[in-house]
Amino acid sequence: MRQRNDTTIRILLPAAMALGFAVLASTAVSAIAAMHLSPRIGDIVTFTPSRVQPIEDGNRLIVHRPDQFGCVLDLGTLNQSGGSLVVESEIAGSAGSFRVHWAGERTSTDTANCGEDADLILDRQALDLLAVSGGGYGADHKHLPPPVSVLGY
Repeated sequence: MRQRNDTTIRILLPAAMALGFAVLASTAVSAIAAMHLSPRIGDIVTFTPSRVQPIEDGNRLIVHRPDQFGCVLDLGTLNQSGGSLVVESEIAGSAGSFRVHWAGERTSTDTANCGEDADLILDRQALDLLAVSGGGYGADHKHLPPPVSVLGY
């Protein structure tokens, strides 16, 4: 009887390990496929307003604007006042630079503010930094509240 249990264990243990590795590999492939390795056209970085974050955290990015002077994106200001960046296009001939559109209250509290609405040129590193600060690429799914029935239907 002992010999049969040993044989069963010798057969089941490798099979269980193989199944575990298959599940692990499948999970890893799914996670890698879901990751944004590079910004894509239409990606959005959303900054949700938060009054608890101090406005002076010192992280400021100087960015370019097409045919205008540059301006500043202050990460503390963006996280406090809110807004969004939408990737509109990748700039041809410029490795890893993107044209994005900013919309929000303001980008800094000084005269280097980009304004409420601006087209900006960002390199990939700056865009990735902004995405990390804003919580990643993509917008949260918004749900409409259930309809309120006035007539009781």
